[in-house]
Amino acid sequence: MAGIHRIRGAAAIGALALALAACGSSGESSSGDATSSTTTAALGALTGTDTYGRPPAKAPAVAGGKKVWIVSCGQSAIGCQTGADAAKKAAEAVGWTAQVCDGKLNAGGAFSGCVRQGVAARVDAIVTEAIDCAAVKEPLREARAAKITTVDFWGFDCDTGESATGEKLFTESVVPSEKYRTNEAYQQAIGEARAEWVKARSGGRATVIELNFTGTNIGAALHEGFQRGMKTCAGCKVKTVEVTHRTFGDTRQIIESALLKNPDANWVAVPLDSLVLAGAGQAVAGSPRRADVKLIGGEGLPPNLGLIRQEQGQSAAIGQPIDWYGWAAIDTLIRAFAGERAAPSGMGFQIVDTGVNLPKAGPYRAPVDFRTAYLRAWGR
Repeated sequence: MAGIHRIRGAAAIGALALALAACGSSGESSSGDATSSTTTAALGALTGTDTYGRPPAKAPAVAGGKKVWIVSCGQSAIGCQTGADAAKKAAEAVGWTAQVCDGKLNAGGAFSGCVRQGVAARVDAIVTEAIDCAAVKEPLREARAAKITTVDFWGFDCDTGESATGEKLFTESVVPSEKYRTNEAYQQAIGEARAEWVKARSGGRATVIELNFTGTNIGAALHEGFQRGMKTCAGCKVKTVEVTHRTFGDTRQIIESALLKNPDANWVAVPLDSLVLAGAGQAVAGSPRRADVKLIGGEGLPPNLGLIRQEQGQSAAIGQPIDWYGWAAIDTLIRAFAGERAAPSGMGFQIVDTGVNLPKAGPYRAPVDFRTAYLRAWGR
């Protein structure tokens, strides 16, 4: 979610059926047919609404007069802006005063600065977006000492993720769904969904360049899920290349080099849409083999959906309801004020490409009216 994640952390069913049928007609064994059948079923669930639930039907009484400080991972990044603005609207919908502090992708330690500004302002709660506990440990301890409730969404507390220390510093974290109880589990599932798209679209025959965003919790989770998904593809090979925060601006060169070194590769898996925009999409669009190379990206951000519509270096995404995450953060906060634990939010994800779930214009939209559901649960 990314460019947004500068922190310490399906294709059409008809086309897929044709690809799988062609693969099956070449004399594959029954075990190969079983694998194709499994892949087709998995893809059907990921293009439909199977991963989605609904927000909780009930919530405790909303505490009145609260002041909420929302720390955006960076308002210059559309994903961060979407989530932070959604949380602000949700807070205002229950009558609270809410203010967004721009974390500026942590430039100059802005994450910690924003949390400390909230502490100094003596707010009732601080909500952080896509900011890992590891990046704001001391400010979180200061907020706890000041008896300020803290909630994170789209990030990792210190007891989850690659950088886990066993310590839990946020008061509560958003629970994405009943099945995916942490952001780590949710992101692993998204990584695996990306693999399912590649397997189905390639008919189980693919050489894939996977871009691994190392040194970040979200990158590690997405990488683990993708690798897990690809392990079941006997006819696939994965060439993993790495990008870090330091080399973020070199993304185009990294993918171009990988395509040159692997002339048989015609599938590219990129974990986050911001990395597509940072150059991965340009590398594919500018490749002499552009007609044969397919790239699947991240969250389905508006600029990336435009690339998919125009066939400009990105072929698919895993659509995720970032605005839902923001509303879920306020539901989590309502419960925290009442002494309750976070409730599963019902969030899911869907494969988006030119055949499935691609809106004619604008951003990806969840197939559930979560706003109305939350307002009803909150008595609004």
